[in-house]
Amino acid sequence: MLVRKGDSALIEARAKAEPSDNMITGDYYAQMSRIRLSVDATGRYEHADTSIEVILDDTDVGRLVDCAVKHPSPNMRSVVLAAIWNDPDAFRQIIQFGLNAPEAFSEIRKVVAEELDKCSAAASVDKPAGAALLPQMPVPAHLRDRARKRS
Repeated sequence: MLVRKGDSALIEARAKAEPSDNMITGDYYAQMSRIRLSVDATGRYEHADTSIEVILDDTDVGRLVDCAVKHPSPNMRSVVLAAIWNDPDAFRQIIQFGLNAPEAFSEIRKVVAEELDKCSAAASVDKPAGAALLPQMPVPAHLRDRARKRS
């Protein structure tokens, strides 16, 4: 993480992310999940104030996402999933990884195989190939004669 205060920069200040207590909004109608981002003790400690700018690198973002995915509040996990679902390329990359996971990720390969088996089994039982999404409705009584005349 890069932390700047005015023109001076604190280089390689590590970040520590952890779940924080939920915040209740001023109108008492909503709880907001939060993650506390603090400086990891590396010998370079700077007291934060409002003029400090925090820029996170990929490692720091990875820690934040990991913390958010494991957060005790389902809302925080949903935010991470929504961010992935809203980006088709990220979603595609995750699906491709799951389908082609290396042997080191055998648990992921197993989960993907199980889910594909469930989908294919449900599709073959519920709908034969080429079946419509909705069942075909019977022709109303007042239109039955028209259908016979066209045939």
